[in-house]
Amino acid sequence: MSDLPLQDWRDFYVMIGTASGAIVGASFIVASLASGIKDRALGIRGFITPTTYHLASVLVGSAILSVPKIDALAAALLLGGGGMAGAIYSIIVVARIWKMPLDFADWMFYALLPLVAYMALPAAAAMILLGTGSPLYLLAAALILLLIVGMRNAWDMASFLIMREHE
Repeated sequence: MSDLPLQDWRDFYVMIGTASGAIVGASFIVASLASGIKDRALGIRGFITPTTYHLASVLVGSAILSVPKIDALAAALLLGGGGMAGAIYSIIVVARIWKMPLDFADWMFYALLPLVAYMALPAAAAMILLGTGSPLYLLAAALILLLIVGMRNAWDMASFLIMREHE
């Protein structure tokens, strides 16, 4: 296991961490838009909370990778564990929304893509531990995917809630 050349990636992680933090704030606005809707528990547990979780994962992952001189083993354990937790949570979310009449794009962005991104994190952690491949590129791809999923889903929920008549 070799040291990770994270100094070359610092600006990248600061940028996507900042973006995800800003969108986490926006997700609280989305949650407040849902306040006038009856029976909103599934919407919050199946859509709003997972989107906030994905964005927060980008923020935390970026923070871990921005720690000065973080040990490769520590980074691998934190990111691998976080990725496994995210994958398990993604499966729970899929179980919550399973019977919802969602279109293909919604299934991709609320179910499949988050699971793929979270599974990439332990794969990158294994690459770090084994000293093979380019784990930093895989980590970057996973966090970018979670950021894109979070942005798309936050917009999807906000536009859905704005366009929907209050019950």
